[in-house]
Amino acid sequence: MKVKKLLSLIFVAVIALGLASCDKCAKKPGPSTVAPTYTYRGYSSALGNNWNPHTWETNADQGILSYLSKGFVDLSIKDSKKGEYQWVYEMATDVKDVTASHQSDLTKYGSQLPEGKTLEEVTDGYVYEIVLNPKAKWENGDAITADDYIYSMQMLLNSKMKNYRANLYVNGESALAGALGYYNSESPIYTDLLERVPGYLQEDPTVNAAGQLVFSEGGQEYVLYTSFVNPVRFFGSDSVKDLYAGGYASLFCVPFTGDVSQFGENLPEWLKKVVSEESGEVSYLTDVYKKYSSQANAYGYIPVTAELFADLKAVALNCGDTNPLAWNEFMVFISGKGKKVEWDTVGLYKVDDYTIRYVLSTYEARDYFLTSLTDTWLVYGPYYEKGFDTTGELLTTNYGTSLDTTMSYGPYRLSVLQEGKQIVFVQNENWYGYTKKEDGTLYSETNFLVDGEHVQQYMTTKVVIDVMSDEAARQAFLSGALDEWAPSSSELSDYTLSEKLYRVDETYTMSFFFNTNLEALKSMDSSKGNKNSVVLSNVDFRKAFSLAIDRASWVLATAGYKPTYSLMNDLYYYNIYEDPTSTYRSTEQAMQAIVNLYGVEYGEGKTYKTLEEAYKSITGFNISEAKELMARACEQLVADGLYKKGENIVINVAYAKGAIQSDDNKQIALMNQYLNKALEGSGFGQITLQPVGNLNDRYKAVPAGEYAIGFGAWGGAAFYPFRNFQVYFDSEQYDVNETGCWDPATEKLTLTINGEDVTMTYKDWGNSMVGTGKYASADFKTKLTITAALEEDFLGKYYRIPLAATTTCSLLSYKVAYYTEDYNIMYDFGGFRLLKYEFSDAAWESYVAKHGNNISYK
Repeated sequence: MKVKKLLSLIFVAVIALGLASCDKCAKKPGPSTVAPTYTYRGYSSALGNNWNPHTWETNADQGILSYLSKGFVDLSIKDSKKGEYQWVYEMATDVKDVTASHQSDLTKYGSQLPEGKTLEEVTDGYVYEIVLNPKAKWENGDAITADDYIYSMQMLLNSKMKNYRANLYVNGESALAGALGYYNSESPIYTDLLERVPGYLQEDPTVNAAGQLVFSEGGQEYVLYTSFVNPVRFFGSDSVKDLYAGGYASLFCVPFTGDVSQFGENLPEWLKKVVSEESGEVSYLTDVYKKYSSQANAYGYIPVTAELFADLKAVALNCGDTNPLAWNEFMVFISGKGKKVEWDTVGLYKVDDYTIRYVLSTYEARDYFLTSLTDTWLVYGPYYEKGFDTTGELLTTNYGTSLDTTMSYGPYRLSVLQEGKQIVFVQNENWYGYTKKEDGTLYSETNFLVDGEHVQQYMTTKVVIDVMSDEAARQAFLSGALDEWAPSSSELSDYTLSEKLYRVDETYTMSFFFNTNLEALKSMDSSKGNKNSVVLSNVDFRKAFSLAIDRASWVLATAGYKPTYSLMNDLYYYNIYEDPTSTYRSTEQAMQAIVNLYGVEYGEGKTYKTLEEAYKSITGFNISEAKELMARACEQLVADGLYKKGENIVINVAYAKGAIQSDDNKQIALMNQYLNKALEGSGFGQITLQPVGNLNDRYKAVPAGEYAIGFGAWGGAAFYPFRNFQVYFDSEQYDVNETGCWDPATEKLTLTINGEDVTMTYKDWGNSMVGTGKYASADFKTKLTITAALEEDFLGKYYRIPLAATTTCSLLSYKVAYYTEDYNIMYDFGGFRLLKYEFSDAAWESYVAKHGNNISYK
């Protein structure tokens, strides 16, 4: 799913979207006796309301927290010209791997050893010693010591609190040894229903005397629960709350089948009246999230009633899941109660006032462990406990929810908070990175070298974020009152040539994905508004479809996307921590896969002498080959009795979650133009692709047989391309978009790996390089060989056609500039740390007035 990003949150990822160079025509301010100030002004559609590091939930929450805190370590520029990054220390001064000298900690705290290894053989990747920054202080001047870290982790993992962010430390690659047991101490353990050995319940559960759904096993009855705030299997790592807030509320609106008259004139908030624009017919929808959220217990779990059970089944259908047993994936049950566990069983302990040791549950290499240290879990004890509320079943705190309950230890502190209107941050004079100058201003330089020298950091003296609409933000930006603005796709074309427009590549690849099942296509032709969509069952037709697309011209109708013809773009790295140039796409294996796919030859006597030249020549566009393939496809489809020569083709495309916009229509119009050019003289009639919007979940609607073509993206996991094919091959972990074409769990592929022919299902190949997979510990050459072979093979099926790599585009005011204009995935453009100002506040005010409060960025 793709959710709109708000640049106005302004934490690292937000600032990274682009701060630019100065107005070359502007005059620089002259000397002044008044100390200059530098205010960064951003915007947001809403402010965060909970920046407690133990419980924050939204990007807006995290955006606030990012100003008030620092991690143990951070990433920054080492050499901007070479694109080299470096780890830099913040709340720590050193992080040492001391596993070899503290092997006994693995036994003491219950770490899991690698398969086949003894304790004596484990010498790294488990015990890390964190040397703390002795200069770190709270904003009130109190020193921060090892005791603060131990206390804060005890609170985070407190089983009486069940803090939301505890999941980062009880599960996953950076889990603390012993943390899960402490977190579950004397509390109910909620277990995914499908973790039971039998798996799916085949029959609907029964109802007990309390009206709750139950199942019986081993002579014991278990109540079924679901959750809207904790992730459930059906939605993967997303919670219903996250999806609902992220623009997917319609997924949780299902038909109301009861008697509306029971409510009289005052309908409950969760009941929505819908009037058909065509017939005027009135119907009602139940907002499942609003109706049942209040029924959650203190742990966030809702006992499932027959009524909720029926509504969850309807939610599954809204998501395009027609499996009658899909309801199982919403369910958890209480599998037991945790035994009492003391803190001394948790692998985090104090060595001295400024040293702690962190014992991992499983192996993690140092660079990946450092990634987990880019945040801390610190809270200020006096405020944390002052905010305790003991009236509920669980202990809670209001820490980090207001000005009075917030204590900073980062470069900025909270100064003003007007709920729903504005939030203001000012410099924290007790932050260890600042020195006070004679004029009273705070100044900071990096304690590390950037391009060979120490440079000024955190030049911003104040940050102001106002709540406003996108249109209000546009007007404010163009009048000089904002320092950032994200144009919509329809507005972007006006600023394509602006020196202040910054495009940042993302890992997401927009593609067409198909349902090629012949029976499903026939059904869509007869009942879903398509005509002759059966042509998609022919691989030559689909390949011609791909080759007919002029991606370079097509992306001009998008929000700054870049043409692509492979599944992974240049942002995927296979060994970034040791080699910052190790992009997957630049390897011989990856280039050869695409060269093979498009049949480009190279070598002596060829147009292209080298593999790299051949690879760089590929555009994905070959109209002559597309025409040949279309003719061949038509001949075969006619021979098979599936198509009558000369008939037109009409196919509905599941295109967007929201309403179809003008840009969408432009994109489809171009696509129709490309395809009809390829169809000329082939025997086919004209083709018309018709975009369909306002879809709850187009990703599930295509394999479910509602649509023959979908438009959407996959991306993420930029630093581990070897797990990428799980999203295409493993339907147990992911909603595979192409299951209307094949079953990767049963179809097999043979690859030659290190001279040996190896045959596995596609699903097993997708999992072979991660976790306990056959090649999880293989060298990079082997993994690259497998990954490239899978990419070539899968693309060659033309179940999915890559079109473009997504980008985020933003405009920044002439007031500010990034340290570098060359984006790097490790440090962006230098981030907020190295943000520079071309104008002070006073000079900018004068400049804006001179231009009549109308700044041109075109």
